[in-house]
Amino acid sequence: MGKRPKRTRSSIINQEIRPIEDDFYNVWKRFVDEVTDNDALKPDIILHSGDFFDSPSGNDPTPPPEFARKVVAETFKKLNQKKIPIVFIDGNHGRYVQYRISTLSEYPILFDNVYLFTYFELKDSIRNKIPLFKDFPELKLRVHAHPSIESTDIPQLFSKYKEWILIQNNNIDPEMINIGLAHGMIENKTLHSDFLMGDYDYVALGDNHKMQQVTDRAWYAGSTELWSFGEQSYNKGYLIINIDGNNKGIEIIPKFFKNHRKIVSEEVNIVDEDTNAKIIEKIKNIFNKNNLKKEYDYSTAARVKISLKGNKSYGSFFHLNELASYLNKITLDSNEYNIVEFILDLPQYTEFNRYNSNIDQENPFIEYLIENPEQEFKEYIDSTRKEDLKRNNLDSNLLAKFFFEALKG
Repeated sequence: MGKRPKRTRSSIINQEIRPIEDDFYNVWKRFVDEVTDNDALKPDIILHSGDFFDSPSGNDPTPPPEFARKVVAETFKKLNQKKIPIVFIDGNHGRYVQYRISTLSEYPILFDNVYLFTYFELKDSIRNKIPLFKDFPELKLRVHAHPSIESTDIPQLFSKYKEWILIQNNNIDPEMINIGLAHGMIENKTLHSDFLMGDYDYVALGDNHKMQQVTDRAWYAGSTELWSFGEQSYNKGYLIINIDGNNKGIEIIPKFFKNHRKIVSEEVNIVDEDTNAKIIEKIKNIFNKNNLKKEYDYSTAARVKISLKGNKSYGSFFHLNELASYLNKITLDSNEYNIVEFILDLPQYTEFNRYNSNIDQENPFIEYLIENPEQEFKEYIDSTRKEDLKRNNLDSNLLAKFFFEALKG
C-alpha cells in the first residue's frame, strides 16, 4: 500500500493519488470485498505476512501516503463489521528503522479485530528468550509470529536468535492449530532455516513477492500487485488455507488476481551504426506491436520498460541523453501513446553518467528491482564464470557478499 513507481506521468489522479499508486489500493479493496461480500469465501482469520505498506523502507523515511491510511481505515472497518480478525507482522517495508513504533501501531487501538507483532517485539523476545505468539481460543488457533529482522542485526543477536527459534518451535500447543507467521528469506539470512523445522500445521511466509510453495505446509503467498517489472511472470493473489482441527488435514487453494494493465518489458539491441532515429524506430515498433499507439487513457494505460543492450565505441552515431529525453517526452508528457509508466534501462556508458546523476537527484531513494541481489549475483557467477572461479581459486559465496556490501555502500 502506498507504492509510487517513480517514472510515471506527473499528473495526480483525482487530486488524491499518484499514477499506479491506486492499483495497489484497488487490489487490496478487491480482496476485502471478496472475503466480506461472499459468505463462501469468508475466512475465520486473515494473516498478513508483512510489508503491508511500501514505505518507509531502508534509508527512505517517507511515511505511507495519507490516502493509503484512508483506504486502510475503510477496509479495516469493513472487516471489523464482519467480525473477521486480521493478524499483521512487520516486514522490512513499511516500518521505521529508528522509531520504536510501527506504521500499523494505531490500528489495533482503533479496531478490536486487528492484531500486530512488530519488529521491536521480535528483538525483545529474542533478548528475553520468550516466545512471540497470540492465541485465538474460539478458533483453537495459536499464531507464532516472526516479524522481519534486519540482516545487519543478526550478527549481534545470532546465538540468541538461533536459540529463540528453538524456543518458538517448542511453543507448539498440540491441542490447537499452530500457524507460523514469518517475514524473511533463508537465502539472505533474515529467516533461520530451523523455523521451518517446527511442527507447525502451516507456515505463512512473506518477503518473496512470488507465490511459491516451500514445503508441504509452508508457502509464500506473494504480493497482490506487480511491484517491479521483474515480477511480470508471477501469479498475483492470495492463499486460502483450510485446516481440519481434528486430524490437522490441510487444503491450500491459490486465488489469483488478473492484472488489468498491459505490462511490456522488452530488450532492444543497438549497434555502433544505429542513429537516434533508428533506435527510436525500433522502440516505436515495440509500442505499435503492443497496440500502445493510441490516445492516453489512465485506466488502461500500460507499464513499459525498454532495456537497451549493446556496446558503444568512440564515434557511435547515437546519443543517449537526447534519446532518453525524447522518449520520456512522447511517453509521459504527451497523449500520443497509452503509457502511464516508462522506464528506459540504458547501458552504463560514460556519456550517460550525467543523465543518471540527474535522475538520482530527483529520486534520492534508489529503488532496487532485484529482490535478493546477493543470491542472484552468486547464481550468475556460478553459472557463467565457473571456469574463472576455479582457475583463480575464488569463492562465489564470498564474492557475492562483497557485491552485496558494495551495493549497500
